[in-house]
Amino acid sequence: MNNDKTWIGDLLGGPLMSRESRIIAELMLADPDEQTWQIQIVGHNILQASTTNTAKRYASTIKLRLNTLDKAAWMLIAEGSERERQQLLFVALTLHSPIVKDFLSEVVNDLRRQFKEKLPMDSWGAFVASHLRQQPILTSYSDSSIKKMGNNLIKALAEAGYLDTPRRRNLQTVFLLSETQATLQRLGQQELVSILEGQR
Repeated sequence: MNNDKTWIGDLLGGPLMSRESRIIAELMLADPDEQTWQIQIVGHNILQASTTNTAKRYASTIKLRLNTLDKAAWMLIAEGSERERQQLLFVALTLHSPIVKDFLSEVVNDLRRQFKEKLPMDSWGAFVASHLRQQPILTSYSDSSIKKMGNNLIKALAEAGYLDTPRRRNLQTVFLLSETQATLQRLGQQELVSILEGQR
């Protein structure tokens, strides 16, 4: 049984947020102190958020996720292609929220092994229900929070190429770029390669 929130991480914080993550990666590469961070996020509103609270929330979520990577990965997120950015952001999400890795392995990859073409609409709800005993921390979240987590996960899967769109949910094959594989090797997370490529 696991009753801490490290399994879930900050999945509530949003999907991949590619545009915002590129900006935060650039800022983190400059190694700002707390005052400079606040000036950029709140004062200059570099994320172009609608409110100060939204800016702070997005920045906090993205920083937590990017801190699972290294500076070389931040550089690719800041300056690389959109595909590089999205794959590395999905890696960061998976590392910070292991629930994503489990959903990918137990649900998405299992469906592909069965040659299914779509992710069922109730797949997130069924996954949560099947993990309530093993992960009682799930019971501490409201139904609306659980639903929001699921929506963020589905959007992230679509952004990373595992689904065609969040609405249609057609399953797609993803091959990791060499830069993504190199990042996982540097981080000592090579076992994630087979999961992220749908092999297990």
